[in-house]
Amino acid sequence: MKFSLPPFIVVFAALSVATVTAAVPPSVWAREKRPDETDTCLQAPPPVPEEVPVHTGGQPPRERLSLWYRQPARNWVTQALPIGNGDMGAMIFGGIAQDRIQFNHKTLWKGSDGADDLGSYLAFGDIYVTDRNARAVSGYVRSLNLKEGTVQVEYASEGCAYRREYLASCPDSVIAVRYAAGGKELIHVALQFINAQGERAVYSPEGAIFGGTLGNGMCYRAELRVQPTGGTVTADRTGIVVEGARELTLYLACTTDFDPQREGHLAGNPQALSRSLKAVLDRAGRRGYEEIRRRHTADYTALFGRVAFDLPAASHTMPTDRLLRQSESPEARAMTDMLIFQYARYLTIASSRGIAVPSNLQGIWNQDGNATSGAVWASDIHSNINVQMNYWPVEPLNLSECHLPFLQYMYNEATRESGAWQRNARSLGADQGWVVNTAGNIFGGSSGYKAGVYSVANAWYCTHLWQHFAYTRDTVWLRDKAWPLMKSACEFWFGRLVPAQNGDGTLECPREYSPEQGRVQNATAHAQQLVTALFEQTEAALRVLGDAAECDAAFRSRLAEKRGKTDRGLRIGRDGMLREWKYQENTPNQPADRNHFADDEANVWQCHRHTSHLVALYPGFGIDPGIDAGVFRAAVASLDDRGDVSTGWARAWRIALWARARNRERAYATLRGFAHHTANQGYDWHGGLYDNMLDAHATRVFQIEGNFGAAAGMAEMLLQSRPDSLVILPALPDAWADGRVRGLKAIGNFEIDMEWAAGKLRVLHVRSLAGMPLVLAYPGVERARVCAGTSRRVQRSKAGRNRLRFDTVVGETYTVSVPAD
Repeated sequence: MKFSLPPFIVVFAALSVATVTAAVPPSVWAREKRPDETDTCLQAPPPVPEEVPVHTGGQPPRERLSLWYRQPARNWVTQALPIGNGDMGAMIFGGIAQDRIQFNHKTLWKGSDGADDLGSYLAFGDIYVTDRNARAVSGYVRSLNLKEGTVQVEYASEGCAYRREYLASCPDSVIAVRYAAGGKELIHVALQFINAQGERAVYSPEGAIFGGTLGNGMCYRAELRVQPTGGTVTADRTGIVVEGARELTLYLACTTDFDPQREGHLAGNPQALSRSLKAVLDRAGRRGYEEIRRRHTADYTALFGRVAFDLPAASHTMPTDRLLRQSESPEARAMTDMLIFQYARYLTIASSRGIAVPSNLQGIWNQDGNATSGAVWASDIHSNINVQMNYWPVEPLNLSECHLPFLQYMYNEATRESGAWQRNARSLGADQGWVVNTAGNIFGGSSGYKAGVYSVANAWYCTHLWQHFAYTRDTVWLRDKAWPLMKSACEFWFGRLVPAQNGDGTLECPREYSPEQGRVQNATAHAQQLVTALFEQTEAALRVLGDAAECDAAFRSRLAEKRGKTDRGLRIGRDGMLREWKYQENTPNQPADRNHFADDEANVWQCHRHTSHLVALYPGFGIDPGIDAGVFRAAVASLDDRGDVSTGWARAWRIALWARARNRERAYATLRGFAHHTANQGYDWHGGLYDNMLDAHATRVFQIEGNFGAAAGMAEMLLQSRPDSLVILPALPDAWADGRVRGLKAIGNFEIDMEWAAGKLRVLHVRSLAGMPLVLAYPGVERARVCAGTSRRVQRSKAGRNRLRFDTVVGETYTVSVPAD
């Protein structure tokens, strides 16, 4: 992917509800210097004023796919609403006395490509819009419209109606926010532009600018412009004052000199940043808010609108924070489920487009990383489950393009000559291949955490390469991008595997551990299952590419040999459960509240957040009743023994695992556990959803992979897209007895629409986008009638009990009608 500088712009149009009082003119209070700012080059955020009285009574938004609230946000983690354009993100508070827009760019990182220089993801800055003359308001509603990708704030004050709108536009690299008033009130506000990393902004009546260079040499820059309609604008060292304007538009652009394809990853040209920001700001100013909104809506809905999930019982009459507390109401549960499903798709679009950097532990949203301290867990690219889970929903939920920043990041770092990932492999004695360490950054660097004892992350990464091809059938991409990485990862494991310690004739992955528990040892089930999948999928890629694959007969022969001898990691213990370790029985179960900070090499416990030994059940396909019923039963027994109470992302993984186990009610019960409301920002290890529906972890931050993993699990309940068949409604719970879904994607590049009633499929539509043969699995489907278009009968054949096979044509839609029992 060719690098460009796609800066982030906020277009912020603010219309205050305040009027000027004669006693305290805005020009006076806005220009008062705080003592800590008199003789320093840094600028602290302005004091937080007391919020005006907010009276409730506002009506629900018209769009029911909305998160909505009757008060402004006060807490960044639990209440603020995220917006983003794929590269840049912001958290919106919607305050009246003071509005805060905290923003990030996904490339603002300290650290390097060193093997022990992880660094941290960093916050970029804030815009504060303060109005000390704001009056009490009524009918306040703050909402996030998932269907359009916009945030709104509506309220009334002094007999006037006010409306704000915030959006993030990818085509214009812009976040646009407009405040509008339906009365005669004018704007009297003070603006501060705060650099989270260092020196204060330089203010002028036209706007503000800040920038700097991090310790690793990364240059960054942000620029704010001020465009009022009417009124006056003045500026001094502390900020900008706008008095008497009818409207106010702010344009913010920010970026860094990160270049994912350049040696060293940095362009080192701050002048280019300045020119780029100026060009983007000029363009945004010429287009104006309405045109930016139109372009945003067309771009965003082209992605988001591909999939619809509707449960007729759902009701959106309650604010979202109340909705999450109504766990016993069927209407509230149905609405919550729909929001969980579509919120993940919204967050994916908002956090994973543009520059070839994957979404991290918090997507692109973070307020903790600053000049003196790092973010929690560095908000890193964590490769033993978290970054993988971020991308579980993208293919089945029809957002394949959003996979590309992660996939291109893999390509850039794995093929970088003598880059960090190749150096990782050489440090393990391999003369070929690449290895990604567990805790990583955007430069390919990492911390020392588990370095050298979790090499199998490269195999897990490769499953994403194959999945993208399997869903898109893009053979050019497979040949040019995926194949070199899969082949190189195989070559690493050709040299890494060792003969079994117990002499059983198999090959083992040496010195691995089972994330995140267990002593380092040979042949963990997790590692063996992933390397097996790597070899099998690479053989499948060879069959697709044929002579187009750049490899010789010796590689093909060696791949077949290694695949045939590799221990598959599917071993049943004396307790009838799938073993997590080859040379150690599973340990007794313990409650989730135990061993919060256990040394994961010295202590092992079954009720653990990671279900690493079940990776072949989900997201893999190596455990299935059609392959080995005994292994399948052992895996389900182990899943049951591990328990469902855990952190948010761990509950999300369990949703998908129970769906693959075909246990519809257990999958749904796990979803309900995932969706329980929490305000806890401490170590309770029970997960839950905050008011803003972001997934709680056992820290003071959210971890976004739980949001993504839960939606992927819900998709598995509706459609399991397997290499050999599409399984229809495999884990449909009673709570979803009536419903419909449109636009799910399946392996083979199929789009699926379904409608069901009383728990039974009523109609199935399949759009073939690649002309692949299709096998459907559903009770009684072998008796189904299949029509192409509206009437032409399609020849089909039975593929076994409850299975049906037929050929498809590119671009054709097929209607499958299953007879009633």
